[in-house]
Amino acid sequence: MKNRDGLIFANARAKSKENNLMTEERLHRIMESKTVADAMRVLSEMNYAGGMTVEGEDFYSLLKEEERLATAFVLEAAPKGIGFECFFMKNDYHNVKALLKVKYGREVSLDEMVMPDGNIPFAELKRRLEEGKTDFDPFLDGAVKRIEKLFDEGKGSPRIIDTELDRAMYEEIRSMLPSCDGCIRRYFEAQADLINVETWLRAKRIGAGAIFFESNFLVGGRITLKQFSECKGEKEKVAKLVASYDYKSFWEKAEESLTIYETARDDFLLKIISVDKADMFSVAPVLGYYLAKLNEVKILRVVLVSIKNKIAPEEMKKRVRALYA
Repeated sequence: MKNRDGLIFANARAKSKENNLMTEERLHRIMESKTVADAMRVLSEMNYAGGMTVEGEDFYSLLKEEERLATAFVLEAAPKGIGFECFFMKNDYHNVKALLKVKYGREVSLDEMVMPDGNIPFAELKRRLEEGKTDFDPFLDGAVKRIEKLFDEGKGSPRIIDTELDRAMYEEIRSMLPSCDGCIRRYFEAQADLINVETWLRAKRIGAGAIFFESNFLVGGRITLKQFSECKGEKEKVAKLVASYDYKSFWEKAEESLTIYETARDDFLLKIISVDKADMFSVAPVLGYYLAKLNEVKILRVVLVSIKNKIAPEEMKKRVRALYA
């Protein structure tokens, strides 16, 4: 693998940082907290977000800073050109979504929506978008131009912004996968498949037709749009198709609850990386640390919101994803 020496060094640094990941014992203490203030005291003991102080019970800022620190570490440490860029791409596309929604009048707080810098610093994304010069990336550029055209024609909407940019992002990821490490290819193939299955089920539940599903279909998975189309909207046929790709358990979880399905999906994707976390010659250790940290932040957000809203502990546990192990 190219950049092998840089990768080994990055993996060693990531391994040392794993000691600071949330443990089951600490998570249990947080989940048992009666108030948000009690939970945040546990985070303070961990020096969470680099010891950042916040006003009152503003755990959102704390979690956002922890995610920013993790992203900045991997952006700096990980070698370029071997697939890490696929993971940071989500931040770029999300930030463009935020900028376009503000541009086209949706009443949102840009500061609250913006994610940490991805492959492209947010300031540069914002400047280039304002100048109409998004040609640094043909996939992103094409999506932005399609969105702008639709708004000019009076056909734009926040959903159009999300749909066009999500599809463009997965097209870009697919173009990069042939040169990526095997576990990265498996990760994004499974992610696209499982999101498409969820989209099909949501479309079925709201009575949307095939055109709706096709407009939201993400490329890059192993299950093709043609295979879905050949099922002619019949649930039993789609269930059989999904099971043939070793996703049977996910279908069963989706039948129970889409919230449970999403949690199981994230656990499954994390496991694809964690299987090779001891292999210092692969991307798994540093990538595993990064995904574990993002997963940890998701878990804490769910737990802290649940505590704030006084949700029963049993219900909270259903929503909590597995930690990286």
